[in-house]
Amino acid sequence: MAEALRVLKTVAAEDADYARAQNGRGFSKSDQEGHALSKVTVEQVLDDERLLMKVLSMAARYRRQAAAISQMSLF
Repeated sequence: MAEALRVLKTVAAEDADYARAQNGRGFSKSDQEGHALSKVTVEQVLDDERLLMKVLSMAARYRRQAAAISQMSLF
């Protein structure tokens, strides 16, 4: 769960414009809930099954982008 939240936090940090510009970074317009999900705690997620499913689902969609962002930060 912590890794899924790290994915969402990484992508949210790259999405300062909330998908106004099509730059291939951050959440898509249809996934703007990702910003709110990136702020929840592990404890909150573990206490709410619906929230858990949302976090895991969105993290799965954005895991490659988060990995690419992390790779770029090494340079």
